[in-house]
Amino acid sequence: MAQTQIDKIFAFLDQTTEKLRKFLNVPYRDALSENIFNIIEQKTHIEDGYPTAAQAQELDKLYQNFELRDYPLWDVKRAIELTIIKAQKVDNLDVNLLMTPDIIGTLSALVIAEIFRHYPQPQLETMDAAIGTGNLLIEANRELQKSTHLRLAMHGIDNDYHSLEIASALGEVLQNKIDLYHQDAVAHWLNNGYDLILSDLPVGYYPLDENVNNFQTKAATGHSYAHHLLMEQAMQNVHPAGIGLFIVPSQIFETKQAQNLAHWMVTAVYLQAVLSLPQSLFASPQAAKSLLVLQRHGAGAQQSKEVLMGQIPDLKDTSAIIKFKDQLQDWTKKTFVWEK
Repeated sequence: MAQTQIDKIFAFLDQTTEKLRKFLNVPYRDALSENIFNIIEQKTHIEDGYPTAAQAQELDKLYQNFELRDYPLWDVKRAIELTIIKAQKVDNLDVNLLMTPDIIGTLSALVIAEIFRHYPQPQLETMDAAIGTGNLLIEANRELQKSTHLRLAMHGIDNDYHSLEIASALGEVLQNKIDLYHQDAVAHWLNNGYDLILSDLPVGYYPLDENVNNFQTKAATGHSYAHHLLMEQAMQNVHPAGIGLFIVPSQIFETKQAQNLAHWMVTAVYLQAVLSLPQSLFASPQAAKSLLVLQRHGAGAQQSKEVLMGQIPDLKDTSAIIKFKDQLQDWTKKTFVWEK
């Protein structure tokens, strides 16, 4: 039944997005975010005469015969995810603009739950330095609320305006408040003092060499890796002893720029864990990613006597997941001492 509902929601989202895309002559992704807000309001937004009054009337008839509130929120989310996936294919988006899969949010929540099990407050001020569609934060928060006392106060930065529009629309539909900032996350942040940074980092070169003169992770020559710079900037914006959970390429310590990154990790933060995500999530070993856990110095933070390293099991392997959670709990008891 749920799948039938998801199919029905997707069909309506796709039909109206395609119409709006045609009327506005814009890419599918651009039309999608505006369409979601139109569906919520059950009325077409007109700007500078577009779409025309006649086109808006055509869309309004469709909107007024469809009520999102008639469907479970997470069926709506899944249907929106399908339209985002279509946008990725139709618009041929860069790999760094692809949506983070739900499963990575679930696995991130598994680690967050253990790290913050004895944290003095249940709400974690959480920033995603490359929020994209917002799916990583939303899914991690959902999993934490299902199984723990923890919840995320969600904030996000991205330099891609259209991704932020999708994140805003998704947050609105799911009644999840997300504070969004349109900026270059390598540049100065407007706010800081976060408990947690959770990011699936974009991979590639950062083009503005003049902006990174004071970064320890910058390349000796040429462009620096953006994901290195983003980690450094993020860890400067958590409070003392704050945590960074970063989804990064598994080969991150094998590149030409790995030496500067490793030096920064040894001197400026504590590298607490390197956990490979299940290989089944990736098309090839070269595409594999890992989850790094970093901690800022100060406020009782300490380097773990033994960096936690290993493979996160596939969630379908129940016995392996139980064993992994036991290992996580043992590690967190020895590693994280939170000030009351």
